[in-house]
Amino acid sequence: MFQLKSEVQFDMAHYLHGYQGKCSNIHGHRYRLVAMFKAETLCDSGQTRGMVADFHEVKNVLRALAERYDHKLLVEDNEEGRRLQKELAVYDVVLVPYRPTAEEMSRAMFREIQSAGLPVSSVELYETPTNSCIYSE
Repeated sequence: MFQLKSEVQFDMAHYLHGYQGKCSNIHGHRYRLVAMFKAETLCDSGQTRGMVADFHEVKNVLRALAERYDHKLLVEDNEEGRRLQKELAVYDVVLVPYRPTAEEMSRAMFREIQSAGLPVSSVELYETPTNSCIYSE
């Protein structure tokens, strides 16, 4: 089994509608996304011969993903989220179809990487240096 690992970091805020406690306010994190790619065999022809995946392509996909979230405010696409987006129109508020927890975000990011045609096996999304969520299918 061959495995590749690549990572990106980005700064982002999120809002967890309905959460009670310290994180009930809009707050931000320095996120670290670590993506793992695996293959039983290496590509046997073409430019990627001898590779699991082209690191250049992997980095481009991860950078584009990080850029989509970097310095944004992520909120759930519901009545409260749309209200916040309207009230904070001068800021870059991104609506997502899920509650923006580390768990939901890691699943969404895994699927975005997968849809780019890369052999992603798991993603680990760090919300803090010591807290992360690993998602795989």
